[in-house]
Amino acid sequence: MVSREIREILLGAGIENASQEAEWIIKYQKRGVAEAVERRLSGEPLQYILGEWEFYGCNFKVGEGVFIPRPETELLVDLAAEWGREHASASALDLCAGSGCVAIAFAKATGCERVVAVEKSPEAVEYLKQNIRLNKVESRVSAVKEDVLKPRGDFRGFDCVLINAPYLSASEMLTLQKEVTFEPREALYGGEDGLDFYREFFGLWGERLRNAEFFACEVGDGQAARVCRLMRGAGLSPRLKKDRGGTDRIVYSIKE
Repeated sequence: MVSREIREILLGAGIENASQEAEWIIKYQKRGVAEAVERRLSGEPLQYILGEWEFYGCNFKVGEGVFIPRPETELLVDLAAEWGREHASASALDLCAGSGCVAIAFAKATGCERVVAVEKSPEAVEYLKQNIRLNKVESRVSAVKEDVLKPRGDFRGFDCVLINAPYLSASEMLTLQKEVTFEPREALYGGEDGLDFYREFFGLWGERLRNAEFFACEVGDGQAARVCRLMRGAGLSPRLKKDRGGTDRIVYSIKE
């Protein structure tokens, strides 16, 4: 099966960007191209079929049970790395780490010597560990299996804290693209208005965040103002960073 045939099949199934996806399938699936096409036609994400995906110039293993890195999350790394490059000796904590894309990209972009990535999902933790090895940052990035909302560890004393938590609302969950439904629900759903996680998080982590020099989180469309209120309630002074589409995407604070 050649690229043109795959493109026509994908187009017939209504899959956007069919030409590029056909090229990716041919490139990464040296064997079993027909099987890969069938999996894609079932709605399975291309990233799961390929088994890896690029984020911030780095390759990451992905598959069933782990959230796929998104381009918009690169803005979180951009902002954190800008701060981190001026604080070379800083330690960083990445919460809800998933595949480890934020922790690893931050470490490689800044040269930070100590980054701890915290993730509760057993499936995601395995990918996190693989990606630490794949990107050769074992000496600087470590994985911790723990629930951020039920922390057993102390997690105090980190200079930088980053988080990309589940923030989709109930209505958004009902209108997900089929591909997204293959990803772990717990990495997506944030309650009725999408902010259940952050409400609990800022209540639990306020002191730790106030002691950090830099904190940043990614938020959904239309959520920035409410997350700012939650941050102020936790004693932080929030700032906003817009994405390329002009949406307030990152809420962050820098200790004065």
